[in-house]
Amino acid sequence: MELKDAIITRRSYTKYLDKKVDLKLIADILNTAIYAPSSGNMQNWYIVLVDDDDKREKIANASLKQLWMLQAPIHIVICDKKQDMKRMYGKKADEFGLQNCAALAQNILLLATEAGLASCWVGSFDKEAVSRVIGASPNEEPQIIITLGYSNDNPKSTRHELDKVCCFNNCGARIKGFDLFPLEKYTTKMEKKMKKESKSLFERIKKLFRRSEN
Repeated sequence: MELKDAIITRRSYTKYLDKKVDLKLIADILNTAIYAPSSGNMQNWYIVLVDDDDKREKIANASLKQLWMLQAPIHIVICDKKQDMKRMYGKKADEFGLQNCAALAQNILLLATEAGLASCWVGSFDKEAVSRVIGASPNEEPQIIITLGYSNDNPKSTRHELDKVCCFNNCGARIKGFDLFPLEKYTTKMEKKMKKESKSLFERIKKLFRRSEN
């Protein structure tokens, strides 16, 4: 699967099959995912894989009782090694630490999609409760949970058109006379125009044949 396809086809799954995931496959995903960028190359993430039934239930309950999470055979908890970040970045440590963990999480989601796995990014949870479940130290703060497994569900998702979320140089600014977004809109217009011109040409040819027959 091409990277572009993985980005476009990735979805957030909340329904999973009762099917285990090979830990070697997860290891392959994580071995690649850890090449995510991080501020100062700190690589401040700490990853905890959870497949224990009791622990997954406690994590789901700590995540605002999102019990659908129990269906996923694997929970990946991404923690931020805060002490390392504070030593390097001081007041900016929390902000940069979370950004780094998010970059890692996105890599995991895309690699999971490429591998045919279903996943979901969970951000709403009681950090202290999850920390107790996984035995995290005060220096290891849970930031993101990713559910992982197999699914035959087909969740739908839409995106805003690019011209609604992108501008040039300043917020809301467009380049005069240069309408780039969205490309599909103009492709569709071009196709309609070509069909119309083709139909018009066909009608003219028909008229010429009629005249020649007369």
